[in-house]
Amino acid sequence: MISISALGAPLSLKDTPYFHPNASANIVIFYTSWCPPCLRSLALLDTVQKSHPKIALHRICVDDPQSQKKAVPYGLGQSIPIILIADHEGNVVKRFSTLPDKTILSDLIARLEEGRLENGTLPIEKRIDSWKMDRKGM
Repeated sequence: MISISALGAPLSLKDTPYFHPNASANIVIFYTSWCPPCLRSLALLDTVQKSHPKIALHRICVDDPQSQKKAVPYGLGQSIPIILIADHEGNVVKRFSTLPDKTILSDLIARLEEGRLENGTLPIEKRIDSWKMDRKGM
């Protein structure tokens, strides 16, 4: 099976069981129960979820071959954990294959909750409206 993300196309969680439409952000972690970095990542994500209650956190254990096959389209390869961060529309904006820094992760989620892009800028449709308002002197 070829991963959608391997083809260069944007990865979306929208039509998957890992998407919660009312969440400000969706986080998916693929982990194994025996992996120390996975367990540290789970603990970090639990902490982040407590400070950002509007996010949806999906924990998928890939201990068995069947669950591993289901995770391949999301980028599961040789390394775990795989952490996907998706915006409120389900578009994956960030993929971590190592334990992310808590501050970096919290800042990213805060930007998504504000309706900003991963880099902190407004989406193009909101930037155009802001530009028009600035030009009119509003």
